[in-house]
Amino acid sequence: MTDRARRSLSELRQGDAVRAMITGHQPWGLTAELDGYEPVGASLDMIRRSGEPGVARLAQELPPVGVTVDLVVGEVRAWHREPWIWVDLTAPGPD
Repeated sequence: MTDRARRSLSELRQGDAVRAMITGHQPWGLTAELDGYEPVGASLDMIRRSGEPGVARLAQELPPVGVTVDLVVGEVRAWHREPWIWVDLTAPGPD
């Protein structure tokens, strides 16, 4: 996707469905890159969100680095270093 096609981070809202590529496994969860948005820090804290059904399922599957998965914006917050915004992700619940 070209930079021109990337959506602004100001469009992100809690509860929005997003596609995210897994960029790393951490002791606490996953780091990710949001597909289609300006570069931003993003992660899913599997320990903090372990009680959520979608997160529990995702933790069992543990998608490998490089795979793109469907996630949900849990919170968009200010961050103390560039890119100055961090997206706290969660996983969709069961259908």
